[in-house]
Amino acid sequence: MIRDRLKEGLKSVARKAAIKVFNMEFDTEERDPANRLKADPSTFDPSVIPKLVDGDGDTPGPNHRTNIGRTWVAAQLVAGAAPFFIDLRPPAEVVSGILPGSLLLPGELVKQSLGLLPTDKAQRVIVYDQTGEGGSEAVAAWLRENGWPMARRLQGGYAEWIEHAEPIETPRKAPGARFGVGDPVRAGAAEGWVLRIEDGARYLVWHKDGSTSGPHAESALR
Repeated sequence: MIRDRLKEGLKSVARKAAIKVFNMEFDTEERDPANRLKADPSTFDPSVIPKLVDGDGDTPGPNHRTNIGRTWVAAQLVAGAAPFFIDLRPPAEVVSGILPGSLLLPGELVKQSLGLLPTDKAQRVIVYDQTGEGGSEAVAAWLRENGWPMARRLQGGYAEWIEHAEPIETPRKAPGARFGVGDPVRAGAAEGWVLRIEDGARYLVWHKDGSTSGPHAESALR
């Protein structure tokens, strides 16, 4: 016991000497572990903690079972290993931009378009909507249940992606085509928007009720 007290006494003396030598008197009280134990939780100021944005930073990472974060996806693009992107937004919303190489399948249209998905079902598939809360989570879960185990929702969606100035591309008209993706058209009596342009300037049209029609010849649209 006497030996322990001597050790503690020597430590105290050494600490005081170091404080004086390195001119640390100004923050000695703050650094003292004994004083830190006296902190009053009622005086805690939550404003000193930085705010976090869902999907920001490196989480959720590639090992998350349902979601994927923006920074990880952006890094994959830079590395030339882009995932397979599925954009769930209506065609009218994609005119301003999409994630590079995205396949447009609004709403739950993906369930009727499995032939357009990667034949290698081990490939990573990223599903996104405008905010991450517009159905992408449910569609990604459906894909996992139906054979694409690496399907994930992009947390924060397109809104967070462009907020951080990540790369996008703008859908463009095919050479010589009259309409572009997202353009409003009328196919017969039905109004809709161009969803996809196929070979020979033939147009697949998406309608408000979630259905599609076509492909239509350009002369059939107005």
